[in-house]
Amino acid sequence: MNNMKELPKVFASSIDKDLHNNKEMFYSKLMDDRDSSKNILKEIDSIFGSKDFVYKSKVEITTKNDVFETEIVGKSGSSLLTMDGKRISIPSIIDIKKL
Repeated sequence: MNNMKELPKVFASSIDKDLHNNKEMFYSKLMDDRDSSKNILKEIDSIFGSKDFVYKSKVEITTKNDVFETEIVGKSGSSLLTMDGKRISIPSIIDIKKL
């Protein structure tokens, strides 16, 4: 190992100013859109994963435009499927509660 050549020196410039390049990453946790969509997906998964979900589950869904009660039977891509044949877009859901 003593026969190894000495590696060339690496240039490293000095940092002489304040860096704020990580603020967006740090504060992104406070953004409502990302946080609420994750909570909605977790809530939907918990409804479908519950022991009393066999075929359908009665829920109250709050969207950007409406609040209604329906029975959900499945999930397809980014939509919830209801008993009456409707598709509800998951990104438009603000809140979902199991009844």
